[in-house]
Amino acid sequence: MDKSNKLLEMTIFITIVDEGSFSAAADKLHLSKQAVSRYLNALEERLQVRLLQRTTRTISLTYEGQNFYLQAKNITDSIDEAEAIIHAKKIDPVGRLRVNVPVSFGVLNLAPLWQKFINKYPNIELDITLSDRVVNILEEGYDLAIRIGMLESSSLIARKLTSTRIIAAASPQYLMQHGTPSHPNELKQHNIILYSHWAKDERWEFWQGKTMHQVQVKAKIYCNNGDTCRIIMLDHGGISLQPDFIIGDDLKQGRLAQVLPQYQVADYNIYAVYPSRKLLPLRTECLIDFLLEQLN
Repeated sequence: MDKSNKLLEMTIFITIVDEGSFSAAADKLHLSKQAVSRYLNALEERLQVRLLQRTTRTISLTYEGQNFYLQAKNITDSIDEAEAIIHAKKIDPVGRLRVNVPVSFGVLNLAPLWQKFINKYPNIELDITLSDRVVNILEEGYDLAIRIGMLESSSLIARKLTSTRIIAAASPQYLMQHGTPSHPNELKQHNIILYSHWAKDERWEFWQGKTMHQVQVKAKIYCNNGDTCRIIMLDHGGISLQPDFIIGDDLKQGRLAQVLPQYQVADYNIYAVYPSRKLLPLRTECLIDFLLEQLN
């Protein structure tokens, strides 16, 4: 089979997925529904794998279909970018970028940057999802995710963008009522507000020079959102470990006070995580470079 037919099959497959049905894909491509179905069947036959599960009402990607969709999408977008270079005589990244970011960091630090990015690259479309859940980038179809803290071992590529200080803190009123701990072990007697995504079996680690103190805390409240932990802290609910981008202003204004300032908590790195360096779309490279510049 020549390359033009392979590209046509890819384009039809991508359009079916993007449009959500064979009929909608046929309308967009100005083909008959039968032709669209025939090309997809030929693609699956050639690859010897099912890409789509079909019922009379819905279609859904198989695992193999998800992976093929991402690679095929990168190829067709790269062709669009190559044509844009020829026509505009310059690099002009195009296409949609699906980005997943943590809620608090996304609102406080990234939200002010998105329009700047679009102003710089007007032919890119951003599709931003805010979630503290660790998404499966490949299976859920994201181009890039922002992650904070320790990364699990995986085949994904991670690039450090910046880092954030992690600080133990509580409200002054809470500390007046319950006492201010002078050693990490004293945290066992305190109300703890635990950010559940960083729980680490409820173990907190503090450093004093080269000496590490590990304490097993017992949380009164668990929460998977840092902003909610902050509100509970401001309501005198207890002590929590939080990044400076969430509680930095509260510390400066005296609404919260640092606990155990003579000890350090390891900084958390903030990463851009994406599926592969190979065939990385230009629009993804542009976003990574932009975030590196802005966050540093």
